Amino acid sequence: MENYATKTEAIIDLQQKGYDQDFILKSEGILCIQQNELIRPEEFEITGTYRFDGKRRLSDSYIIYAIRSVENDIRGILMTSFSGFENNISIHLWAKLAGSLHS
Repeated sequence: MENYATKTEAIIDLQQKGYDQDFILKSEGILCIQQNELIRPEEFEITGTYRFDGKRRLSDSYIIYAIRSVENDIRGILMTSFSGFENNISIHLWAKLAGSLHS
């Protein structure tokens, strides 16, 4: 796993490696913005997880996930703040994302 100094460095490198789609959290999965496709937790794998701790507040801390859809090989990036886990997401999605932080 790469160690990136900044979020920008991580995003640029991942995009150069083919992770060119953008994902956002939804309650039951992640939404690929460009494809307008909802991908459920069992339909994707997390190929990389990168933490960036805020210097002043926990709300300044972010996690970047490199994600690959198992079925159609959509590759992209999900970036969320630590507080993003406070949103109403399913226990299955939460477990998948949180579990990748400990691998």
